[in-house]
Amino acid sequence: MRMLLIGGGKVGSFLARELDKAGHVVSVIEDDAERALDLSEDTKVLVFHGDGTDVELLNAADVDRTDWLLAVTGRDEANLVACQLSLTLGAKRVLARLNNPRNRPTFEALGIPVVAVTDLMAELISREVEVSDLHRIALMAGGHVSLIERILLDGFPETPLRSIELPQPSVLVTVVRGDEVFVPTASSTLRAGDRVIAVTSLDNERALCDRLDALAREGGA
Repeated sequence: MRMLLIGGGKVGSFLARELDKAGHVVSVIEDDAERALDLSEDTKVLVFHGDGTDVELLNAADVDRTDWLLAVTGRDEANLVACQLSLTLGAKRVLARLNNPRNRPTFEALGIPVVAVTDLMAELISREVEVSDLHRIALMAGGHVSLIERILLDGFPETPLRSIELPQPSVLVTVVRGDEVFVPTASSTLRAGDRVIAVTSLDNERALCDRLDALAREGGA
């Protein structure tokens, strides 16, 4: 699939690398010149330096051929405008990072699906989950994208995230470990008992959980 990311910071650069490794065609628009240069030198993805809400730049990045437009900057207003413009210009699907939960009604009113890590953290800490089954937190993007949580079973070996081959497209976005909550990077290590939050396609929900459970069985063998 063709992916266009608005924002090449920590979240955007991680997603770009993971999606590129999964075989997708990835482009990134980043407004910070230094970050744009670093990302272009460190990855194989196509990086544009500029404003992700600039119509000319979006067209230059072939937004009309994009299967997924992911707006993941730290500014909700930029993410919202980028998604709206991209849909108007022909992007098939959009998904926005929501930084401030207070802005959710605006996104919902305009029909822009969001992923809000802050909401996930608060919800996951506050409620009990069963280990034995898949827990869907939400469906997004018209029911095509699923937000799920899973507790890593006993026997799961301490494993760097970069070495875990997940069904694609899938991205782990949050890990809850005791009282600690963090957004994992490729070098983060997962371990038994971690509660992981992932974004994946609806069709990959079960495959993602099966992969994590298989690692636990292999580790405990």
